[in-house]
Amino acid sequence: MRVSTDNVIVPLTVAIIGLIGVLGAAWIAVNGKTNTEAHISPTSDSECNQTSATKVCISHLTVQFNSNEPQQLKNRDRISLKAGDTLRLSNLTYCIPSKALVNRLEVKSYLFPNGVENYKNGLFTPSTFPINAGCNNIGNFQKTWKIQAGQHRVIIPIVKYVGSIRIADDSFYFILDVG
Repeated sequence: MRVSTDNVIVPLTVAIIGLIGVLGAAWIAVNGKTNTEAHISPTSDSECNQTSATKVCISHLTVQFNSNEPQQLKNRDRISLKAGDTLRLSNLTYCIPSKALVNRLEVKSYLFPNGVENYKNGLFTPSTFPINAGCNNIGNFQKTWKIQAGQHRVIIPIVKYVGSIRIADDSFYFILDVG
């Protein structure tokens, strides 16, 4: 009996294609993301990893002071500025653990001048917040703040909805020392 190349190549090619399909499906199942979810990164920030398995957290915030280069701020950072400087929120990165139940998210930013809580001075974004597990980025904050002298607190509450229940977490903030 003589073995022809057609009898060897065709079954071998079919086996390799099947193996690639199985490995690809396993890789997607393990990583849990496809090309349409490329803007999502796995939860990797140490600040977020220290929270509970169901708590949505803010990893970091990218801000721009005046026309300077954008810089990342972490929770509880303290920034020194001059009176008259402007502050713009560029991008917010938040993480959703895979076990978290979330129907909808809202994030707003409030400036409390001289420590007085006043919810009139807020920055908002019209963007829709993705609720996929992992870390997500959102931008498109519309306005800027012109900062006056004093010590100010910027608080960024993240509100998650589980069914009709609204759960607010205002633990992410940073301090502005303006002189």
